[in-house]
Amino acid sequence: MDSLILCGRYVGFDHHRHIPWAVQRTFGTVIGLLIASLILASVHNEFIIVLIILCLTFITELFIVRNYGLAAMFFTPSALIMAEYSSQSYDFSFFATVRITDIVVGSLIGLIGSLLLGSRSASSLLNHLIAKTIRSQGQLLLMAFSEKDNDLAIDESSERNKMQTNMVNLLTVYNASLGEIFKNKARLESLWPVIFSIEQMGYYLNASLPERPVLSERKLAQLLYVFETMAIAANKGRSHTNKEVPEIEGYSKIRQEILDLQEALRFCGGATG
Repeated sequence: MDSLILCGRYVGFDHHRHIPWAVQRTFGTVIGLLIASLILASVHNEFIIVLIILCLTFITELFIVRNYGLAAMFFTPSALIMAEYSSQSYDFSFFATVRITDIVVGSLIGLIGSLLLGSRSASSLLNHLIAKTIRSQGQLLLMAFSEKDNDLAIDESSERNKMQTNMVNLLTVYNASLGEIFKNKARLESLWPVIFSIEQMGYYLNASLPERPVLSERKLAQLLYVFETMAIAANKGRSHTNKEVPEIEGYSKIRQEILDLQEALRFCGGATG
């Protein structure tokens, strides 16, 4: 029952509708950005912000299993508001620009790719690209919280650029696979929680501040081990066995997203083969 709940939680798109999933996602995200802009411009009380996030999350849960485009209108502002307040940088334009750029570019390339790629060629790359993106996120996390590179800005690092490239490639191929003539619908749906979690973790890593805590070598080694085991499980299409994830002071959302990704791979990994 838990596996059905997790695998179905984020599967809010209908592959047989006339409006392509990528188009629904784009329009839903744009409207979500407008909603986030209105909330951040007019609400400055943190307690009210918490209530708004709770309401947006509740509405997302109602729509995510029915229509992904509608759900995007609600989880997009929720994610942006949380990123804005958790980073304490109050640079909404940065988060909004990153998200809309990723969504629009990824969706457009995905739509084009679905016409250019063969009937099964896109989906055959998914396992490899998921593993590659997870590994690059582990490398960025190591760079962000190690003593050697602690004073280096995230957006100036080669690890960040590599992760961004891998994320765009992954979303592009996933979008293209949705347009395959002989697509395995069950397999693609089971992968969505994994894709969603990877995308969210990318935003949280990008939001890391210059004043980051330095993690011990033991914690960094454990985090790298977790990322590598997840990448291996994804690449081989196997169910992942959850590993202990150490605390990251001030960055609980990153730790929680790692836990969520482990759960997604544990319940849905067997369908990635």
